[in-house]
This record gives sequence, structure tokens and C-alpha cells, in this order.
Amino acid sequence: MTQAEVLRALDARAAGQWGLVTTAQAKLDGVQGVQLLRLERSGALENVGHGVYRLAASPPPAHLRIKVAWLRLDPVTPARDRSTDGLRSGVVSHTSACAVHGLGGRPADFVELTVSSRRTTRDETVVLHCAATDAEDVTVVDGLPVTTVPRTVLDLLRARADAARTGTFVAEATARGLVRVDDLAPRVAGFAGAYGLPAQASGAELLEFLCERAGRPLRAGKAGRSTVSAGRPAAKAAGPAAASDPERKRPTIWEVAERAGVSHQTVSRFLKNDSGMKPTTRARIERAVAELDYRPNLMARSMRTQRSHRITIVLPELSGFVPIPLLRGASAAAHEAGYMTDVVGLEGGESRRARSVLSLLETRQADGVLSLVPLGDLAGGQGAGQWPVVVLGEYDDKLQSQGRLADGRPAEEILRHLADQGHRRFLHVAGSQEWASARNRRAVYVEAVERLGLESYGVVDGDWSVRSGYEAARDLPADSGVTAVLAANDYVALGVLRGFQDRGTRVPEEMSVFGWDDEEFTRYFSPSISTVHIDKEEVGRQAMLSLLALLRGEPEPKSEVTDLFRLVPRGSSGPALR
Repeated sequence: MTQAEVLRALDARAAGQWGLVTTAQAKLDGVQGVQLLRLERSGALENVGHGVYRLAASPPPAHLRIKVAWLRLDPVTPARDRSTDGLRSGVVSHTSACAVHGLGGRPADFVELTVSSRRTTRDETVVLHCAATDAEDVTVVDGLPVTTVPRTVLDLLRARADAARTGTFVAEATARGLVRVDDLAPRVAGFAGAYGLPAQASGAELLEFLCERAGRPLRAGKAGRSTVSAGRPAAKAAGPAAASDPERKRPTIWEVAERAGVSHQTVSRFLKNDSGMKPTTRARIERAVAELDYRPNLMARSMRTQRSHRITIVLPELSGFVPIPLLRGASAAAHEAGYMTDVVGLEGGESRRARSVLSLLETRQADGVLSLVPLGDLAGGQGAGQWPVVVLGEYDDKLQSQGRLADGRPAEEILRHLADQGHRRFLHVAGSQEWASARNRRAVYVEAVERLGLESYGVVDGDWSVRSGYEAARDLPADSGVTAVLAANDYVALGVLRGFQDRGTRVPEEMSVFGWDDEEFTRYFSPSISTVHIDKEEVGRQAMLSLLALLRGEPEPKSEVTDLFRLVPRGSSGPALR
């Protein structure tokens, strides 16, 4: 087949499939992998995922990662020939369904799909859920089978998804009229306990709680009907005004007391099943409760009468980076002390995040807050000491590392280690210079090369990506004399290693490669990648211990993280060739 014939065949396959085509579909037309590779190199195709290409002439589709992952579930069958109920081809669900529906804030860092039978994937960015889906639980959005809004809410609750994120999804869905709270509330009531509410809490109270955690309280709908009170039956005997006024707010304990002719303290004793109450008084209160259809706000009661035993960990709203090891260490310390943790993303700058944190504390939704990002005057300012808040101080407003975590001195340790193995000429592929950690590693590298009497071929300006590492290795002249490369992080190191492999340079026999961060994949790549381990788990643990001491009124622990950085030599580095 000529190149023009191949492109026509691919174009036909990509029609109705967002301009995408899989290698399996291409093979059905006799197109081989080497032809796809040539087209990619010529710029006619773009590799957008393992075994999936986009025709460069087609506009980039929305939700590309989700569509690629869905196509890969059944790479042979064209999208138009798959069942619309998704029973055989899988369904976009959970946070990915939120993204496709255009609800719930920023997309997750991974793609979530639901399949009808258990299966696995090697793609670490894809999560497969095994669950049954009925036809009424699936809708089609932009050609993708996606769980409906109500089913998506249920899936998020079953997966114990972040309360604020779920609340944002619910609030936006109700505001757009995509779901009615009175329809949804009975289906979600069973999840109240999982989110720290009393087991008796209603589904409407759970939805209200989730939306409040998101800072998006449910408000009256277009027709004036309260989206929350719809989950409660109408008052039966509160007079004609109650029957004709759909906006009537929840009856209060004071209204019950007034109707029964008693004090609100007496009503409170009734609600606590006080056995010493006179039968006639009990009867009057029971009648008033029935007439007003009074139901106590169980969530508010728990906030007034006891601590939440929950700690909130704050991240910025928009961030492609989440420090999982640090969160793991902080959560473990909290759990050991009997606290549950919630991780929330708060939008806006320091002052707006500070106001949101104060709201969490004042409403007793959290006993304390550990923030990974600055909170303005709330931490360290006048009057800040009255609030149980600890700001980590290791990240800036964009969650870019600073302070201890941005220390570049391990770069000199790497150079010393490699110099001891006979290496003399080095290349550094740097990270984005917007990050203090990248600037520090670069500066230490330049200074240490001179101090140790070594040679530097130069510094390549990278951007933390695998691509930047690959291009640096690909473009390094064969006569450069470089025998070792220091990469800004493990993803850059992965690209460097793959770039050398593709050009036939043996690692570590002819070239040593060293990364940074000790990401999990470094242990399993071939060869395994030498790196720098950062004990972020202990950093998170000690920050949480400081917050716990503040909650208990104890002095702040003075311990420091020893050996924060540790070199981990692996298979990608070795002695220089003599």
C-alpha cells in the first residue's frame, strides 16, 4: 500500500471515532506497525496512547485520555459498532464520568472505567472497576457510553470518593437540572455513616453535607423549590400555609417547643428519650413533632455535642501533582491517634483558602487542618494560635516544592558516587526552572562539577517530562564524551534511558543514568533506575504529629527528619568504561 492509500484507510477507520485509530484496527486493513511508525515520524499521525494514534489532520478531541483508554478496552471493534449500553465494551464512570458530564471540577489524574467482568490493565493511569451496569444507568455523551448522573453519584459514594469533590458534582448537577435531590436522596441514604454522619441521617442530609464540604451549599431551584427540603415529606398538619408553601424551611426545635407549650430544653430532653418526663408533657411534644413534621438535624447535633474526629489535609484546587507519600505518612499518624482524614482541594489564593479553612473549623467539620499550601495570616499571624492549623511550609501556592524538599545538595552526592566509579564527563537534564527544586539541583550540579575537578558537557533545559529526557539523549552527539547523565527527576531519567536504548547505547555499560524521587516504576523498568529517595512519608508524619500536639495542648515535637535524602543506586548506573 502506498502512503496515500494507508492514510485513506486510516481516515475511514477514524471516522466517527474522534479522529482516532488503533493499531489493531489498522491491521484489519493490512496496515503494519512499521507503516504507522513512518507516518508518525512524518507528522501525519500522533501516538496518543499505547496502540492508539490520532490523525494529525483531525482536531484534538475533548477528553482524549478517556477516549483512548475506552478504545483500548476493545481495540478491534470500531466505536460505532460497540453496544451503547457499554455492557461488553466498558463504561466511562466515577471521576471520568464527572469530567465527561462537565461536572465536579478538574479531571482526575487517572481514567476510571467500569467493566462487566474482572480484567486487569498494565496502564497505571487507568483504573478498572468491575460492576454490573443496567441500560438505564448508561447514557451516551459525545459517542462515549457514560454512567448517568445519578449512577455516577452512587459510584462515587461506593468508592468513598472525596466528600468535597462529590459535593461539587452534586451541586453542579442539581443547578443544571440534571438530577433532583428528592429522587437521589433515597438512593444515597445508606452511605451517610461512611462520611461521618450519624447512621440515622437521611439521604438529603448527606447530600447537603457533601455540598457544604465543597463550599457549594444547595440552594433553591429555578421553580423556587428547595433542593434539600425536597427529600423530606411535606408537613401533614401544619396548617394551610405549610401545604401551599413549597419553600417552607425545616422546622426548628424552638417551633416545636412553642407549639407544645414547653421550653426548648424540654424538647431536647424528649429527643434524648429522658425517662423522667411526665407522660402528658411527652404526649404534647409528640403531637407537636408530628404536626410540624419535625426531624432533628443530626449532622448539626453531632457538630454541637462532640468533636468530628476528622482532620482535613488541604491542597490547592488545581494541581497536576499530588505528594502521595507525604499524604500517606500524615494520614497514618492521624489514624494511629484515632482520627479520620479528608483531603480537599480549595480554590483561590491564600486568603480565600484561609476563609474556607475557618469555615471547616467553625462548623466542626474538622477538628484540625494540615495545609500543604500557604494560608496567609491564618498560620503564624495575629490570633492564629487559637485555631488548630499547621501549614507544612514545604510547598508554595502552586504546590511546587520549596524549603527542605527543594534541597539540591544530593546532586553533589550523585556526582561523587559516579566519580568514584570512574566517570569524568557528565550531562544534566534539568527540570522546569519555575521550580526552586529544579534551580537548586542545577546550581549544585554546576558548582560541584567545578569543585570536584570533573567536566560538564552542559545542561539541557527540560520540563520534568519523559519527552524532554528522551530528546536530550537522542540529540547528544556520539562524540560528546559523556558517560553519565543526571536527570532532574525519574520521569526525565526514564526518557533519557529510553532515548539511549533507541539509539543503541547500552545502559549502564556505555552510559549511566541517575534519576531523582524514587518513583515506584523505577524499580520495575529494565534496567531499574538509579535514583534519590526522599523520605516524604516521614515529613508528612511529623507535620501531622505537630498538629496532633496542638490539638492536645502539648508542646510541639522538636524532632527532625534524619537522612531526608538517600541515594539508591540500581541497574541504570555502573562503572565507566576504561
